[in-house]
Amino acid sequence: MWKIRSIAAATCTALACTLAHGTPVDVDPKTSFSTDWSDIWWNPSESGWGMQLVQEGSTVFATLFVYGPDNKPTWVIATLTVGNNGVLTGPTFVTTGPFYGAASFDTNSATIRQVGTMTITFSDVATGQLQYSVDGVTVNKRIVRQSVGTDNYNGTYLLALNLTLTGCTNPTNNSSSTGVIAANVVQTGTATTMTWQFSSNESCTYTGSYTQNGRLGLFGGPFTCTSGDKGTMTFFELTNRVGIMSGRLSGQGTASGCTYGGRFSGVDPNFP
Repeated sequence: MWKIRSIAAATCTALACTLAHGTPVDVDPKTSFSTDWSDIWWNPSESGWGMQLVQEGSTVFATLFVYGPDNKPTWVIATLTVGNNGVLTGPTFVTTGPFYGAASFDTNSATIRQVGTMTITFSDVATGQLQYSVDGVTVNKRIVRQSVGTDNYNGTYLLALNLTLTGCTNPTNNSSSTGVIAANVVQTGTATTMTWQFSSNESCTYTGSYTQNGRLGLFGGPFTCTSGDKGTMTFFELTNRVGIMSGRLSGQGTASGCTYGGRFSGVDPNFP
């Protein structure tokens, strides 16, 4: 079974040891309030319109680029609030303003008018249902995060990991723990292998195909561990910045019977 009290002494830097013995931190890639919905969203079967969401705390600013009754480009904006049920709601507005090429910006010609409401209900971290109204016309659309490129996760990381094991065949293995592990990622296109090294000198290797969902990544497939456990694991809500990786995991061990869940975040020491 996995043990993640701290990484091996050979790689236990002062920072790593501090993390290993510190207070568990919620490291799911998110804002301070919820999963981060900031992204470009669209309906793949209706290329030509879309929406951008920018989230700060419990407030999400939405910009819809659509077309009006005259088939001319139209902006619809909304200031949304994330409710306790995760649903985004708020009023919609349309605006007018001066020509972008004018010598100076005429603030007197800028107007804003409330025209309806907007609601976004998410079925998972990358899929939602958009409903909005403009001057009595109601629109319902399925939306997903739009990808414009593929992140590269290649690297060797020190990860702070919060891990929970439930439903294990041996009930004594059910546990929640926090620690630091070493992780190595080899990614070639979408083909990805991730190896985690635990403090007990056990290791687990995960293989599968990487998928980009807007700002977030998804990677899943079979895993095997030197402890004898094996099964399937999905890494989701993955985010990748320069020298930083974070995400969540969910999986099932077929040998141990354990259901795995957790969050992780860490750095590649090769990046300053």
